[in-house]
Amino acid sequence: MSRSEITIQDIEPLIPFSRASTESFLTGRWSGRKPAWVEKTSPCREACPVGNDIARAFSYASKGLIDEALRVYREENPLPGVCGRVCYHPCEGECNRRHFDEAINIRGFERFLADKGRVAVEGRVPGGARREEVAVIGSGPAGLSAAFHLARRGYGVTIFEALPEPGGMLMYGIPEYRLPKAVLRREIGYIRRMGVEIRTGVRVGRDASLADIRKAHRAVFAAVGAHAGKRLALEGEELSCVMEGIMFLRSMAQGERTEVGRRVAVIGGGNTAVDCARTARRLGGEEVRIVYRRSRAEMPALAEDVASVEREGIFLDLLAAPRRVISRNGRVSGIECIRMELGPPDASGRPEPLPVRGSEFIVPVDTVIAAVGQTPEADFVRESGVRLDGRGMIERLPGTAATAIEGLFAGGDGAGARAFVADAIASGKMGAMAIACFLEGKDWRKELESHRIGKGPSFSFHHFMHPGEDRVDLKHVVPYESLNTTCVPYADRSDNPPRMRPERGIETFKEVSAGLSPGLMEAEISRCFKCGTCTRCDLCFLLCPDISIGKAGNRGYEVKVDYCKGCGMCASACPGQVIEMGGGR
Repeated sequence: MSRSEITIQDIEPLIPFSRASTESFLTGRWSGRKPAWVEKTSPCREACPVGNDIARAFSYASKGLIDEALRVYREENPLPGVCGRVCYHPCEGECNRRHFDEAINIRGFERFLADKGRVAVEGRVPGGARREEVAVIGSGPAGLSAAFHLARRGYGVTIFEALPEPGGMLMYGIPEYRLPKAVLRREIGYIRRMGVEIRTGVRVGRDASLADIRKAHRAVFAAVGAHAGKRLALEGEELSCVMEGIMFLRSMAQGERTEVGRRVAVIGGGNTAVDCARTARRLGGEEVRIVYRRSRAEMPALAEDVASVEREGIFLDLLAAPRRVISRNGRVSGIECIRMELGPPDASGRPEPLPVRGSEFIVPVDTVIAAVGQTPEADFVRESGVRLDGRGMIERLPGTAATAIEGLFAGGDGAGARAFVADAIASGKMGAMAIACFLEGKDWRKELESHRIGKGPSFSFHHFMHPGEDRVDLKHVVPYESLNTTCVPYADRSDNPPRMRPERGIETFKEVSAGLSPGLMEAEISRCFKCGTCTRCDLCFLLCPDISIGKAGNRGYEVKVDYCKGCGMCASACPGQVIEMGGGR
């Protein structure tokens, strides 16, 4: 056949080398890069003192699994209903969503779970119940947390509480309008149902000696809190209408109504001062003021609570300090103050308040409430040889929950923990881990480091309970820049609405803040990026060009390494930065 006689029909069409399935070509062996699903830490979790697995809880909630989301919280925190109301929520300050529009309402989410969920974490005892008995002294947030986690570990726990009802400062120091007692009692009830015994009306050092308690228990955790108020050390402080803030709040919690008169001055700038002022306003105080020696920026109280003070008609008298209490006919008639100015930072790191000469002034008042700090009532530990520092705090070995006495541990406000509920809960959790390691012959420091979350101070008790879990990297914190937000719409944050107007709120002790409605909460749940958590969104499965990713049931996904060329498209598409490209088989 000559060249001119060749037609198009004579040419074979182009076809693949293989006329069979492409599975006969193991192209995945060409590349050493393969995807791996490794869950990581969200920045909100690293910032949480308690170590709540916030992103995982949001992931469950996004699927309508509210009970499972609550269970995730209770793995680390026995008091989500409490923290959902009074926590200072540092998690929101580190939320990746704030770089996109606004941070997630994480505290509101925690409250929603606690109010709507119907489960508590049951004791998951490795190898059955244990013989050792542990005593906890104090039933505040640190003591309740330690007891909860020790009970989960299988230990018998007895709490000794000096006051008539458990809860410590949660029960006797936070007013009803911020933390309803029914919420606290419900959460304490969960802890009791785990087998924790709570003996109230037992003051250690008076009704029972620490030595006797130590004889009956293999370990003791002292979580006495800081219930003793500091004095003003002013002329006239002995007058009957000069009250100590913590005792003022305690008397209210015990149902005693205190007459405060029409004009009230509260000295201090912390949460106790704010609570005292708002309580005095509800007791009929018409002219209530907070006298604080620094500026508003230095006030230890939460900014949102300070804003509530102003909405309720309470005056902030800043850069002022009391000099003496003035009396007339044996009763308080006023308080002499002096103006202050801020100087260089003092030992606390804040600007030192310095008096302004000749700036004295008098404020007419009927009642003065001192809320300038608290000290622990921890003298009973001295009988065991434990030392107290200059502030009256129980001394612990550096970086631990252990004291110098074997088997005696300490935590909470009375051992120098930060005076916030979440930090006290974290201190109790750390105490539980230290005691468990002590009783089980484990290296406490090694365990803490292996379960530490990111570079922060918190750790995961869940992973301490279940050390065999894999595909989780607690040390790797997911940055915003690594997230895939291509398809994320902008959406406004939903804040918890007020339950009533301020002018109505000051007439009652009912809770002033309402929780988010289910509709608003659903919108807020959808805003969460679920950083570092695999949500089974299927993007990696759907977008793989080699069809080399398959579903693996509860394990999520698996890669067929013989066909994956390591292009990395799955890792680029992953919304939460769960997939990372690494070495081959």
